[in-house]
Amino acid sequence: MNDAALVLVAFGTSTRARTTYAFIEKRVREKYPDTHIQWAFSSRMLREKMGGKKSGWKSLEEILLELEAQGIQKAAIQSLHVIPGVEFQKVVDAVTHSGLETSVGMPLLSSDADYRTVADALAGRIPDQSEWATVLVGHGTYHPAGAAYLQFYRFLTARYPRNVFLSVVEGEPSWEDTLKLIRHSTVTKIKFIPLMFVAGEHIMHDVLGDETDGGEESWKMQLSGYEIDGSERGLGFNEKIVDIYLEHLVKAMHALGEKVSRLSG
Repeated sequence: MNDAALVLVAFGTSTRARTTYAFIEKRVREKYPDTHIQWAFSSRMLREKMGGKKSGWKSLEEILLELEAQGIQKAAIQSLHVIPGVEFQKVVDAVTHSGLETSVGMPLLSSDADYRTVADALAGRIPDQSEWATVLVGHGTYHPAGAAYLQFYRFLTARYPRNVFLSVVEGEPSWEDTLKLIRHSTVTKIKFIPLMFVAGEHIMHDVLGDETDGGEESWKMQLSGYEIDGSERGLGFNEKIVDIYLEHLVKAMHALGEKVSRLSG
C-alpha cells in the first residue's frame, strides 16, 4: 500500500495541546514508514483561526483534491475524533464526493469492543476509587451519535463501579448531574481526565479555568474545598488509546487494499 496516501483527520486546536498531533504522527510513521501522510482538520473555525491553507490547516476536501491533482488514486483516512458525530460526518461527506478510492478508519468510540478497550486503556490513569472521584470529560454533542457517550459510560461503570464518572461539556451526561454525585460521595479529591483527543480550550477554560468565563464558573471553581488533579493530557498522549486508533487505521488500510483488488480484478 506504499502507493496509497494516508490522511489523519483531527478536529484541530489553537492551543499548545496541538503537540499531541506530532505524538500520534510519530506512531503512524513507525507503522507505515513508506506511506505519504497528510493532516486535515475538520473545524472550519479553527482552520480560519490558524491561517487556513497558507498555514497548512486544510480541510479534508482540500487534501483529497490535492492528492488527486498529484496523481494519487487511493487514500486511507483515519478519523481522530472520539465519537462518530458531526465532525465525523464531515469526513464521510468529503470522501463520498472525492474522486479517489478511499477507506475510512472509525473514531475512537465506534463499537462495544471499542468501549471495552478504551475503559481498559484508562486503568493506569484512574486513582484509588476509595479516595478519589475521577471525572472523564468529553466534548459532547447534540447529534444523535452522542448516545455513544452514554453507552461508553455503562462500560465504564461496569469496569470501575465506584466514583468514576463521565461528563460532557455539551449534552449528556451533564456536569450538573455529575457534580451532585460528587457532593453526595465521601471523596475530597477529584481527578479530571480529558475524554478528548487533545486537552484544548474546553479543558483549559470550561473545566480547569481559574476565572469566570462569560459569567459561568469553571468546573474546578465549583469544587471549592476539594483537592483537584488536572494534570492529565489528552487521549492522544495515551499510548494504549493510540493503539486503538492504529487498529482502526489498520482495518481501513486493509479494506482499501481489498477494495482496490476487487476493482482491478
